Amino acid sequence: MEFFLKIVAPVQSYDFQTFFHNLLLSLPASALLGLLLFFILGAFSGLKSKEQRLYIVIATTIVIAFTAAFYNLGVPTETLFAVYSEWLHLIVRWVHIIVGVAWIGTSFYFNWLDSRLERDDPDFKHLDGYLWSVHSGGFYRIEKLKGPPKKLPKVLHWFKWEAYATWISGFVLLILVYYLNASSMMLGASGIILTPFQAILISIFLLIGSWLLYDYLCKNVLKDNEQTLIATGVLLFILLSYFLTQIYGSRAAYIHVGAIIGTIMAANVFRVIIPAQRNLVSSAENKQKPNLNLSLEAKNRSIHNNYFTLPVLFIMISSHFSFTYGAVNNWLILAVISIAGILTRHYFNLRNKKQYKFWILPSAGLIMFFLMTLSSLSIFEKKDANASLSLELVSFNEVQNIIKYRCGTCHAKYPTFEGIEAAPKGVVYDTAQDIVNNIKLIKAQAIDAEIMPPNNLTGITKNEREILKVWIEQGANINN
Repeated sequence: MEFFLKIVAPVQSYDFQTFFHNLLLSLPASALLGLLLFFILGAFSGLKSKEQRLYIVIATTIVIAFTAAFYNLGVPTETLFAVYSEWLHLIVRWVHIIVGVAWIGTSFYFNWLDSRLERDDPDFKHLDGYLWSVHSGGFYRIEKLKGPPKKLPKVLHWFKWEAYATWISGFVLLILVYYLNASSMMLGASGIILTPFQAILISIFLLIGSWLLYDYLCKNVLKDNEQTLIATGVLLFILLSYFLTQIYGSRAAYIHVGAIIGTIMAANVFRVIIPAQRNLVSSAENKQKPNLNLSLEAKNRSIHNNYFTLPVLFIMISSHFSFTYGAVNNWLILAVISIAGILTRHYFNLRNKKQYKFWILPSAGLIMFFLMTLSSLSIFEKKDANASLSLELVSFNEVQNIIKYRCGTCHAKYPTFEGIEAAPKGVVYDTAQDIVNNIKLIKAQAIDAEIMPPNNLTGITKNEREILKVWIEQGANINN
């Protein structure tokens, strides 16, 4: 046991004997709470199994006991909350990616499948289509019926929980990362000034309101005019992107665009696609004719979701590329990349129907290329190489002080900024070598894009950013 603790424990001097003593003392009360939870879970129809409830209760009891033990040892509540929320953030983000991949995968697969069905075989006129495929060491034959089967199978597979789990985990992430840290993560440093409460309220309103507007346009105003619906959707998307970058910080704006699209996609499943499938099943069970209008609308919404996927995926990875969300016209970059993504998806959807419009892919590539060129003009601009050299030499001591008080409150081995228990992404600026090792990151985040510090919480000035810039251009000397 002692050998194991030496391997896994980062602090060799930790008093494990006292910790285990406190753990044993906290177990009775924790077990009592677990017992109460066991009976509460029994009220849920999906958790009638005693075995399932027992596993949940054991895990919960252990978590409560460990937490109580740490608290009794004097670990502050704020520290516990910060550590637990970071790990919860990791787990929820992991789940979000997993179920999101499953949802997008099924969306891509079924749209591909519907386009690839063999419908012209005279020997199978009783089917709407069929398809042969080979995968994982076996052959598969998939059939699509023209109507409901005479007798429903005992097991009918539905594809809905991928969508629900993706939205739920995404909304939990929105709460953990943005709502609980609204002052630092949501508010913008320029544009419309909001309070944290106002920012959260607007966020919730936009999530609900965007779905209601989209659904109304699909069902009423633009029901029979697909081209106008597309044009209106693109225009509203651009306006929404611009508006959000004016009221939120750049990363929060991008994430909220993704959250709104994700909400529309999940609501399409919950409010349109699944009800249409329930109608099909109910009609088959009762030997009635299904409402085909519901099925047609569900198919349209499924196609909408298929086109929404690439913009959402871009937004999910955009936080790794500050030159997108950190640009001056970040809303335009978001809109143009999303359009390029939609065009790419359109090419593959047409290709699945054996319509080979290859010109679409080079067009999408050129859109990305011209966007890169236009957004990088300030970088490409020829600068006087001797301009910074002619200025007074910036001392490293001055640079180190700026980084210490503007960046080092979070990016340190032991952060001092309230609520930050570990340096974000493991980046620290404690020593001169740390600063040199991360000089490209400093230039990209604090000088070129000016997205750090978030919402300028530490109050870095334009003059201080300029000092950092000149120091880097003068050779980033740490010995002067």
